[in-house]
Amino acid sequence: MFTGILAPVDGCERAELILPYVEEVSNRLGAHITLLHVYPSRLRPQRESHLRYVEHLAVQARDRIRNAHVRVDGIALEGRPDQEIATYAAREDISLIAAAAHSQTTEGHWTIGRTAGKVIRATSKPVLLIRLGTEPSTATGEVLNRILVPLDGSRISRDVLTHVDAILGDATESCPGRIWLTHVVPSKHYATGPLIAKRIPHTRTELKDLEQQASRYLEEVATMLRKSGRNAETRVSVGDDAASSILQTSMEVGANLIAMTTHGHSGFSRLFLGSVAERVLHSTTTPLLMVRPATS
Repeated sequence: MFTGILAPVDGCERAELILPYVEEVSNRLGAHITLLHVYPSRLRPQRESHLRYVEHLAVQARDRIRNAHVRVDGIALEGRPDQEIATYAAREDISLIAAAAHSQTTEGHWTIGRTAGKVIRATSKPVLLIRLGTEPSTATGEVLNRILVPLDGSRISRDVLTHVDAILGDATESCPGRIWLTHVVPSKHYATGPLIAKRIPHTRTELKDLEQQASRYLEEVATMLRKSGRNAETRVSVGDDAASSILQTSMEVGANLIAMTTHGHSGFSRLFLGSVAERVLHSTTTPLLMVRPATS
């Protein structure tokens, strides 16, 4: 599925922290790498220096790539970064956009930069975002192989699973991949009143029934993954803050990637994965794969 990876680099070391991840995934899948540097029109006189910069990064990446079939290209383009990135990804054989998000807080959490946010909205390609300061264990292969997948019961929330399977590639005995499927059961529900709808707690019986339904649902999906040779486990949690529950589960299982669709089922009784994905995006300290469903 992943035949080409596009990694935008902007000239600073922070952006280049994506490279070890890109190189490891490329080694695993044999996907070609394109390093893309976009500079504004006002810097056109320095075009040659921009080209030398990205070509230098490409040479270094080629030296580190273990897969002899992988091609690494360095390209410099003039224009607006978000537009050029999205346009290039759509025009060329690009399967994944991978970028490092610049940190803007002192608490250690990263917030999505302006350009990456625009790219996510503009492209239909999966986008992999890496928190700055997180160094992958490339020596042991422990990179993006312990994956937490939040599901909300909708079909489109499962669209991410084909991408998760692709990223894991061929699991090895020394470094097997593992997938955790999780579903958050809300502790409250909306009840209509004479004037407005309000949220009231589920009864203990109602919660138990919802948890059992969620467990059966996740187990059905996990069974399909196991039949294809994947290690899959399930986790059901209860809470009104779905994003916080997802992040808590991620820490508990030691996930090194959270993978989720950018939109999901929006009914009152289920997780509204669109808004939840955005909150996870701005709060997580774990690499995040965001996939736009084919129907959105």
